[in-house]
Amino acid sequence: MLRTPVRIRNAVFAVALAAAVGAVSFALGRTCSGPGGPAVASPGGPPSAPGMVTPLATPGPNDAIDTSKPGWGLPYLEADKALPRYDQVVNGIAVGPSAKHESGWCVAGQARWVDASEAEGTPLALPKQFPAGGAATGARAVRCGDTIVHSEVTVAFPASPTAAAEVASGKSWFEVQHGGQVVIYKDLATSPGFASQIASERWEAASVNGLPAALGRAVLRDEFGESAVVVWDERRNLQVVVRGVDIHVDDLLAVAAEAVK
Repeated sequence: MLRTPVRIRNAVFAVALAAAVGAVSFALGRTCSGPGGPAVASPGGPPSAPGMVTPLATPGPNDAIDTSKPGWGLPYLEADKALPRYDQVVNGIAVGPSAKHESGWCVAGQARWVDASEAEGTPLALPKQFPAGGAATGARAVRCGDTIVHSEVTVAFPASPTAAAEVASGKSWFEVQHGGQVVIYKDLATSPGFASQIASERWEAASVNGLPAALGRAVLRDEFGESAVVVWDERRNLQVVVRGVDIHVDDLLAVAAEAVK
C-alpha cells in the first residue's frame, strides 16, 4: 500500500520491476521481507519441482486473503504461471512474450550507453526526485549518433520498519507500507510494443494523459505481483513503459502520467 505515503500532484509516485512471473516470486521474497519476516510475500525463489506448492485460484474482490504467514503469496503466483501468455495487440500496442517496439533511429554498432543527464531537455528525460524514501539506481540512456533513443531508471521504495510487526499483529499485507520497486523505460519508436510475461488475460486498454495505453494488472487486488503499463505517444514517437512489483494500479498509472510529461 504505497498510495497515501507517496502523494505527488494528488497521485502516488511509486515504481517496480519484474521480468517474469517466476522471477517475480524471487523478487518478492527479497523486496517485501521485513525485519521480523512475516511481511514476506513469498519465499526467496520459485518452487524447484512440481507439487511443492498447491496453486490457488485468484480470489474474488470480497474473498478474504490470509497474509499472516511467510509465503502466503506463492500459491497465487504459481496459479498465475499456468495462465496463457501470447502476443496480442491491446489498444494499438503489441504486448506479450515476444512483442517489441520498432525503432529506426539506430544502425548496427551505433548505440552506446551514456549518462542519463544527456536525456535532459528531450522527450526521454527521466524524473529526478522520488517521494517516500524512493532511491533511484541505474539511471542511464542510450545515444545513437546525435539522438537519445532510450532512457531508464529503477526506483526502490523501502518497506516501513514496522511492516512485519503490523502484519504479524493481524493487519493485512495490503494495508501496510510493504514497499515495492519500479522501472521506467522511455523509447523513441516508430510503432509500440513491449515484451512481457504478464498473463494475457490481465491486459486491457487504458488511457494515460489522454494517450492510448495497455495496462497489465497485478496478480492480486491490483497490487500484489508484477504489473505494467505501456503508453504510446504517436505525435512524439515516444513509448513509455512503467513496470511494477507490488505497486497498486493507481500508483502505477500515476507514475506513467508523470513519466509521459
